[in-house]
Amino acid sequence: MNPEKIITGEFKEACHDYQYLLSKEYPERGSLKIVGDRYRLSRDQRSVLYRGIAAETASMVRNVRLTPLSRNMHLVIDGYNVLFTILNYRLGRMVFISTDGILRDAGSLHGKLRDDRLLEECIEDLLTTLLPFDPVRADIFLDSPVSSSNRHHLIIKQKLKDFNLPGTCSLVHSADHEIRSFNTGILASSDTVLIEKTTVPVTDLSRLVLEEIYGATFIIISDLLGSGKE
Repeated sequence: MNPEKIITGEFKEACHDYQYLLSKEYPERGSLKIVGDRYRLSRDQRSVLYRGIAAETASMVRNVRLTPLSRNMHLVIDGYNVLFTILNYRLGRMVFISTDGILRDAGSLHGKLRDDRLLEECIEDLLTTLLPFDPVRADIFLDSPVSSSNRHHLIIKQKLKDFNLPGTCSLVHSADHEIRSFNTGILASSDTVLIEKTTVPVTDLSRLVLEEIYGATFIIISDLLGSGKE
């Protein structure tokens, strides 16, 4: 996706209007519709707006929990959340740094994957990035309702063995529900609800993978608002 098709002059104006409505505590969905309709934003532009801008307080709460990945950590990984961001980048869809400093994407996979080989490469990218950090263990959770999740679960379990990384991959009905029970380790997810509710530090693993493997750089949404925050 060409960012120039997303980041137009009108889109920048829409960002300011959307942030203003959030600052006045208008609901996110209603604000998105008002601003999106006013500027005739595309579906992708609305997705970037909604996922890229949060109210100032929410952005600060999430951002303060971010921590760089360090060695010998116990990682709790929101599997599809991390992998889908990597996958969307590989598919050429726009990824960006939201106002809370976390990498997100404008892709809309909705749990439908058509290229298992590409996902397998994303899994390999993820584990290759983790290896130098020598994690104590990496516990990866996948949502079972996602298409082909059982096959993905088996692939990840085998890849963990191949890479000699301690940990496991669990196939559960709700990864969010399982992850919320952890009160130790470090969480790898860009899910806003998980980040706001967790009591453990959060690391932006998909961003690390894309920077390390592909040398990726990203549009910073805060720059569009005149306050660059990474």
